[in-house]
Amino acid sequence: MMITLRPHQEKAQESMDRYDIGQIIVPTGGGKTYVMIHDAIKTFYYSPVPKTIVVVAPRILLANQLCAEFTEFITDVEVAHVHSGETHYFSTTKASRISVWSAKNCAFNQIIFTTYHSLHRVQESGIHVDTIYFDEAHNSVQKNFYPATEYFSFNADRCYFFTATPKHSRTPE
Repeated sequence: MMITLRPHQEKAQESMDRYDIGQIIVPTGGGKTYVMIHDAIKTFYYSPVPKTIVVVAPRILLANQLCAEFTEFITDVEVAHVHSGETHYFSTTKASRISVWSAKNCAFNQIIFTTYHSLHRVQESGIHVDTIYFDEAHNSVQKNFYPATEYFSFNADRCYFFTATPKHSRTPE
């Protein structure tokens, strides 16, 4: 199953093809998730080597919803969740277990769904992240989440911040 993007989504995808880091601003209901999924499909299927993608959400419920949407289109991938919620996929909040899971599945494409609260566990695991998508990215600037956000913005090969409500203030909340 393939995703057909609308013109504004195609423009976002073209920007992602051109730049390895950026902010994708699309209005609520504009299909940010479809852009992520489309990009993930391209990342996985046009690469000769397995890739690791991390999807960050503000809440466990949304992480699980994103997982359901991604796996509707991407079926040949190893899936993990890094949060304390329930899932039928591999799930942990322990950095050492994330590292072992990733190494065990290194011959396969991987997607990790996590929350802003647990993202630091992915960071602590030391795994290489090829692409990271920050959903509702306005959450990424919160004081407790920013160190992991900053880490991945410098250390992931590709990093995209998706939001309908960008924050531009440089003053702390």
